[in-house]
Amino acid sequence: MAERIRMEEALGENDIRLFSRGDTVQGRVVQVAGNEILVDIGYKSEAVLPKEELTPGHEDVQPGQVLEVLITYIDEENGTVYISERQAFFAKKFAELEQAYRTGSPVRGTVVAEVPNAGFQVDLGGIRAFLPASHLGKGISTKFERLRGKALDLKIIEFSRRTRNIVVSRKEWQKDQEERAKDALFASLTPGKVIEGTVKSVVDFGIFVDVGGHDGLVHRTEICWKDIPAPPGKFRPGQKIKVMVLEADRKEERISLSLKRLRPNPWEGIAQRYPVGAKVKGKVVSLTDFGAFVELEEDVEGLIHISELSWTPVKHPKEVVQPGQEVEVVVLAVNEAEHRISLSLRKALPDPWEDVEHRYPKGALVEGTVTNVTDFGAFVELEPGIEGLVHVSELSWERISHPKDVVQPGQKMRAMVLRVDPQNRRISLSLKALQQDPWEEFLEQYSVGSVVSGPVTQIKEFGAFVRITPAVEGLIHVSEISNERIGHPQEVLRLGQEVTAKIIGINEAKRQVRLSIKKLEEDMAQADTEKFISTQPVRETITLRERLRELGMG
Repeated sequence: MAERIRMEEALGENDIRLFSRGDTVQGRVVQVAGNEILVDIGYKSEAVLPKEELTPGHEDVQPGQVLEVLITYIDEENGTVYISERQAFFAKKFAELEQAYRTGSPVRGTVVAEVPNAGFQVDLGGIRAFLPASHLGKGISTKFERLRGKALDLKIIEFSRRTRNIVVSRKEWQKDQEERAKDALFASLTPGKVIEGTVKSVVDFGIFVDVGGHDGLVHRTEICWKDIPAPPGKFRPGQKIKVMVLEADRKEERISLSLKRLRPNPWEGIAQRYPVGAKVKGKVVSLTDFGAFVELEEDVEGLIHISELSWTPVKHPKEVVQPGQEVEVVVLAVNEAEHRISLSLRKALPDPWEDVEHRYPKGALVEGTVTNVTDFGAFVELEPGIEGLVHVSELSWERISHPKDVVQPGQKMRAMVLRVDPQNRRISLSLKALQQDPWEEFLEQYSVGSVVSGPVTQIKEFGAFVRITPAVEGLIHVSEISNERIGHPQEVLRLGQEVTAKIIGINEAKRQVRLSIKKLEEDMAQADTEKFISTQPVRETITLRERLRELGMG
């Protein structure tokens, strides 16, 4: 270099150091004289340090004091070296700040001035930097009066040695701190670790828990070992709870937590604790349309299907049990994999259908209460758990439109046992069996040849039905309605019309009666004719008879 002291000038002076402009060296103050300070830097002569080149705030120097200086100029002709402490300071400080900028390391600065409508000037240990107002970050006042002289941790976001422009940000420093805290947090959250957290919020699908500045989720499936549609109401924001870490994904910033895994899975070995057929006790916790759920132990619930609640059919579980009720049940089935237990309440009680054939033999007269009326009949409760059915055909000897025309729910009634089927849990009853058979009454009053009257109840293509008694109807075939040929009974008859006809046939086996209007009219015509003949003289009668014979009527 042009300003480097040539080696040949230093021959014989091995103890003299070689210097270049821009070098930073240490020296000891030898003398303070006026505006210059002489400093021994190991050169053949003392270096000259002008007082204006002292570091700001470091003007009072004393002989013997060690300074760090930068060589600014070498006068080779006169053998004089000029130095600057101020430039050495700035060079060193800028190098430190540039290193902090490149590595993203934090720096500390003090707010010293305000830049109106823009931000603030910050002193970084002798170097001024600009802090934009938008980069103040959170948790601090934006008023200069409160910020003046305040030391802040910052991050350099812009740096230029040439223009000596430095821009800093407290907001970015905070972000870095948060990221470092996250790194440390996620590194510490190893699967299986148990930690304490604070409930932040409760939503339908789970619980958010603050575990050291970051929220983790306890999904509803990880709250307890039983399936629940939403978190229980016992969890509240601000509540301290212990949780187990399932997964901590730093990249996705996702933390999965569990409450239920803080204790063993109660469904493991459940079949051994609740064998099929065992009688156990539990508490009814909820009701649905299809049954009742019973808690056997924490997070273990079994279902009593509605069909297993009672020996008597029920419309809704609330007719038998209520939430909070203690019950004794029998285990029907256990599925450990699917976390299901089927229970029976009725099988924990005596079976009323045992020995039912002896208590209700065929032909026995019984008394009960009508519990339900359907299109096909009426159900009668004979005792708790035992119901019999009176089929619609067994309600009355008369034709009825609907069972409710004869019986109503809640009505007390007597009936006769027709059949008992213990295997299918059925008892057939009869109400009409207690009444006199109207067919027998009919046979006592009427026979073939009897003339009867009644309303037309049905009209079919083949004929019309006429009610003879309240329980017996007769059929007038279309061919027996009139002597004249007709295509359909409706041409002559109408519903409700009162008609008189003669019984021309009775089928006792099928309980059928055949009627004829035509036959009745023929008989009546014959009777009138005979009456007329009987009132004439003999000669005329013979003549009339002959005349009738001639006409084909005799």
